[in-house]
Amino acid sequence: MDRDQLIDLTRRALKLARDKTTDLAAAEHRVDAMDYTSLERHHQDRALLLASPQLVGYVSELPAPGTYCTKTVMGRSILLTRTADGSVKAFDNVCLHRQSQVATGCGTAARFTCPYHAWTYDNTGRLVGLPGREGFPAVTVRTDGLTELPVAEFAGFLWVALDRGAGLDVAAHLGPLADELDSWGIGRWSPLGEKVLDSPINWKLAIDTFAENYHFATVHRQTFATIARSNCTVFDAYGRHHRLIFPLNAILDLQDVAEERWDPFHNMVVIYALFPNIVLSVTIANGELFRVYPGDTPGRSVTVHQNSTPLDLSDESAAAGARAVFDYAHATVRDEDYQLVAGLQANLESGARDHLLFGRNEPGLQHRHISWAQAIEDAGL
Repeated sequence: MDRDQLIDLTRRALKLARDKTTDLAAAEHRVDAMDYTSLERHHQDRALLLASPQLVGYVSELPAPGTYCTKTVMGRSILLTRTADGSVKAFDNVCLHRQSQVATGCGTAARFTCPYHAWTYDNTGRLVGLPGREGFPAVTVRTDGLTELPVAEFAGFLWVALDRGAGLDVAAHLGPLADELDSWGIGRWSPLGEKVLDSPINWKLAIDTFAENYHFATVHRQTFATIARSNCTVFDAYGRHHRLIFPLNAILDLQDVAEERWDPFHNMVVIYALFPNIVLSVTIANGELFRVYPGDTPGRSVTVHQNSTPLDLSDESAAAGARAVFDYAHATVRDEDYQLVAGLQANLESGARDHLLFGRNEPGLQHRHISWAQAIEDAGL
């Protein structure tokens, strides 16, 4: 994002803060409570995600040839590798023999050996070792291999398609947001690892917590609200994606500062909602990635929380600071957002009320739910 755009967004955010208001949707919006609880909608949601491009991590997680990383998407284990020519490959992390995972975690490896019977694969997915070969006359070493999936590096992130026969056009998927996302560079920053939340809440309810800051003054009174303004958001839609700007409390200090002296990134948090299940949060010091998936029932979800930093992690002080920020953000989501909405999920499942109400001051929430519903209808799910 160039400085002119950042200055324009800062102007908009400053005006909202000064006027003690927020960007508004045209009207209130109602969502059926069954959207969070019904088995039919649960199956529709899972089908929608399975058919969508999956952002699974940062390109910096595969920094050099020979590196690899494993990811889990709705219970499905995926192995990503960077081969000798620098290209990225993706595979189902499933041995041809008895379906054991051939790799765990992330690291550097030229070979992946199944822990069950030692079938071995190289980082292009080819089977290169088969003990007791005489027992498997139909299997061919160096011809057979792991099941490959479509994969792409785009806008600094790793993307896969879970349908091995599908195309993967990430540029078309992101549309006008592609260059803007790439310009931040957060996918090329140093990764800080993953933290996983297996929660008793619907996946959409989890994502709802990132779609507005109306709740900051109450839910995050001692945490995020000490940093960022509550009920004050700049909203812009980009097809089925959107961007939110959360102004920091200090933004009002800019009223008496000439624009050429503004440092926009010290006065805002930028939140991207990437359809259908991704949240990105960009600040001056970290790039957070939340990958949110439906669980095995409508009332469960899995959130994979990642973070990256532009700081030099070889500096012990910088590394400790970056990890402390990650821990703080994760604990706040876990102990404040998700703990609270677990009660909402219980109320939704009780049938006490048949709908939820989203206000005009919650355009991000409205946009998310309208986009999901339209996509399900368009796909005939």
